[in-house]
Amino acid sequence: MRQTAAPGGAPQGAPSRRELRAALAPLAKPDTAIALAWLTGDALVWLALTAVTASEVAWGWKLLAGLAAGLWIARLFIIGHDACHQALTAHRKLNRVLGRIAFLPSCTPYSLWELGHNQAHHGFTNLRGRDGVWVPLSAEEYAALPAHRRALERAYRSGWGPGLYYAVELWWKKLYFPRPEQGGGQRPLFARDGALVTAFAFTWVGALWVGATVAGTSVLQALFFGLLLPVLVWKHLMGFVIYVHHTEPDVAWYDDGAAWAASLPYLGATLHLQAPLLDALLHRILQHPAHHLDMTIPFYRLRAAQQSLRALAPQHVQARQLTWAYYWQVARQCKLYDYRQQKWCSFPAPVRRARGVEA
Repeated sequence: MRQTAAPGGAPQGAPSRRELRAALAPLAKPDTAIALAWLTGDALVWLALTAVTASEVAWGWKLLAGLAAGLWIARLFIIGHDACHQALTAHRKLNRVLGRIAFLPSCTPYSLWELGHNQAHHGFTNLRGRDGVWVPLSAEEYAALPAHRRALERAYRSGWGPGLYYAVELWWKKLYFPRPEQGGGQRPLFARDGALVTAFAFTWVGALWVGATVAGTSVLQALFFGLLLPVLVWKHLMGFVIYVHHTEPDVAWYDDGAAWAASLPYLGATLHLQAPLLDALLHRILQHPAHHLDMTIPFYRLRAAQQSLRALAPQHVQARQLTWAYYWQVARQCKLYDYRQQKWCSFPAPVRRARGVEA
């Protein structure tokens, strides 16, 4: 892996955030017609794929439709994510409406996502105690956990666990209905948005049930291929993408606000991952440094923004080829984090009792 700046150290000679945002300002102009076209098209594709899972076709086609439906949930979520950033259209109220609609298939409450993502994650990317996404534990914190929680942490960072992490630590604990520990408290808006996605989930189940009954096909198959499988695909995609954006031996985490601010996180807290097909399928979400620099750039202009950013700060934007070999290398190396030395480390070896030794 190539390291452009030592973890924990501020990049030297980097342009300021203000300078970079000014240079990219022409791209931070949403187009309502383009946004509506993308949302309408993706919503219709998702509905068509879901309908296939309740229709009278072979189970193999239902499997393909269910897998594709999970991908289209991710695409709709990214559109809603842009709306939540006020980057989708030029109209704030319309963005709030469209964002809630686009978030429905992923069962994401709009207002709670806005709180955790816009304010905490974007405002304090990779700063422990403020950012809440894939925050690494220190060795001391890990050792203090009960055995079942250590096992869960190992599962999350095994390379196989991004979907489990997203489902448990982010969606269930922080997004689905308000909780007392939530940073924004228990606002009525949070409860309304939680109720909205719950009502949609029941409607989704009912539509599949009725569709399968009318078509004379298996209701259980319809629910599995039309709801459970797409949701599992979506959660794994989401967990995977946010993991690789902010986890890597050359990406530093901080527990000190001053050191974090001096590191210029608008350039070094995330990576540009190069995987053209996946990037196109996921509405250019892998062009992530440009998005973190200016979250008001719409997804349909992110590729151009990322190209401009790399030209403006070629020594400071970290790019990686996203391959399976690269991913598994990151998963093997990035388990815990030493916040004093600013480096990733492994889990401690499990303690095994010696055989044949009496107490």
